[in-house]
Amino acid sequence: MLETLLASEVTGDLLVLFHRNPGLIDTLDSVARRIGRTGNSIEEDVRGLVNLGVLKTRRIGRSEVLLLDRARDREVLDAIAKHLRNLGGVEKIDNTKF
Repeated sequence: MLETLLASEVTGDLLVLFHRNPGLIDTLDSVARRIGRTGNSIEEDVRGLVNLGVLKTRRIGRSEVLLLDRARDREVLDAIAKHLRNLGGVEKIDNTKF
């Protein structure tokens, strides 16, 4: 899970975009433009986030769009926080929910 989330700068840009705009529903090419990239250059990162369940795809008319799966995103964030709290040598990680 962490490997996917930390896979690349593009993945980070995608996560920031969707967290800042949780209601965003847009095509691959439009999402790519929003982060200053091309659709082809973000496909692999998008696929990783879709496989993880953080992003999901829907067909609207003739277009396939991307959107944040808020429930799965929360599960992933909570799992990461739990994992970090359980790491040996970590003194304290705030129990604040994401």
